[in-house]
Amino acid sequence: MDNFLRKINLVKDITIQLPVSKIDFTEKFRNNVDESDLSFVPFEVFQSSKNEYKGNIDGSAFELKKRRRLFDTNYSFAEVTGSLIEKNDNLVIDAEILGFKKRMIIIFAFIVLFYLIIFTAMLLGGDTISFIFLPFLLFHMAIMLGIPYLVIRRSVNRMAYDLERDFHYWVTKN
Repeated sequence: MDNFLRKINLVKDITIQLPVSKIDFTEKFRNNVDESDLSFVPFEVFQSSKNEYKGNIDGSAFELKKRRRLFDTNYSFAEVTGSLIEKNDNLVIDAEILGFKKRMIIIFAFIVLFYLIIFTAMLLGGDTISFIFLPFLLFHMAIMLGIPYLVIRRSVNRMAYDLERDFHYWVTKN
């Protein structure tokens, strides 16, 4: 399943090289990321913080995700887990951006099951009115499955871009 998610761009691996030591990056990470275990917080949009990310870091591994903001139109579903490796005078960050969570399988399974039941009822019904609505139903199914896919894929790509940009910014600012 992991390979399939990578092929459809719902999981992405990135590597970022930064001219900083692991200790300095860890300090900058802690200054720019609010400490959190990434669990669901019901009223997260009402919490105030100047930091854009929440997550944690320990030694050579980290995890983070974007903080939800009130009236934010950038749907941030992606979570990042990564490792820090110091080579020569550079820090190599290997990160995996995961946009598809395991619990989403249940939601997509219910959607597919719903359409399967409707298609079966239309075929067993056999009247001409059922077949008139078939193109509409196929279009509706494509939208119901396609829009979440496109939103999650955009979230993964946006997170990759933002993460690389923000990490470079953290390192270069004083």
